[in-house]
Parts: sequence; structure tokens; C-alpha cells
Amino acid sequence: MDVWRTVELSARLRTAGLRATGPRLAVLDALGRLGGHRRADEVHDHLANNGYDLARTSVYNVLRDLTAAGLALLADVGPGVTLYEAGSALHHHFVCRSCGSVQDVACAVGAHPCLHPDTATHPGIGTLDETQIIFRGLCSRCSPPP
Repeated sequence: MDVWRTVELSARLRTAGLRATGPRLAVLDALGRLGGHRRADEVHDHLANNGYDLARTSVYNVLRDLTAAGLALLADVGPGVTLYEAGSALHHHFVCRSCGSVQDVACAVGAHPCLHPDTATHPGIGTLDETQIIFRGLCSRCSPPP
């Protein structure tokens, strides 16, 4: 990682209230370079393939810290593997039922939480801080021609 990238990522970590440790810098950099929605194992493999020896458990711990600090997002695409992505902009996801591709979908509201349940019909709901919407269907590559 070049000096300018290290300075930029260090500042982002400190602004989010985290110390700029080597593992945090490496994982945050890997998420950005990989792009898209990534499993923790993909981040670990990217680091290992680029000469950065970090235990798999440490990658999971750093991803948890980055997500809690708002520097990475947990991409909730339903049951199965957990996906992470760089960034902090609120959005939802479209998951293709055929190929499994995941695409970001802009949030119409733009603030947490996007939707609010009717507390009159659901009185047990207390404080709501997040809503995640998963759109499912066939992507344009998997859709049959019209």
C-alpha cells in the first residue's frame, strides 16, 4: 500500500474512532481494492496472496470493528454467507435467484431506518434503528428474452 493510501485510510479510521493498526489498514484497503460484496474468506485470501499474513480470525474481528464504526457495510443478502463491502452509504440489495449476483439498490428514503412498522399492530416493537430490504428475482443476464 502506498504512503498516500495509508495516510487516507489512517485518517478515515481515526475519524471513525478507531486506531489505525496494521490489520485494520490492510483489511480496509483490501475491501476497497476488491470492490463489490465480499466474504471474509475472500478478504483473507486477497491479503495472503499479496504478502500480508493475517489470521482468518483477525480478518473477521477487523471486519466486525469496521462495520461497527461505519467504515464497512454488512451486505445482508439472506441466509448463507455474510458479505461485506467498503463504504457507508445506505442502500439495499438485489440478489439474482439464478446466478447469485448481488447488486446495490439505492434507498429511496436515504436515512436509517427506511421503513417503519405499524406499532399499533405490532406493540412489542421498541426502538427501530435499521431496516434492510432484499430484492430477489432474475438479473438482466439471467432473465429470459422478452
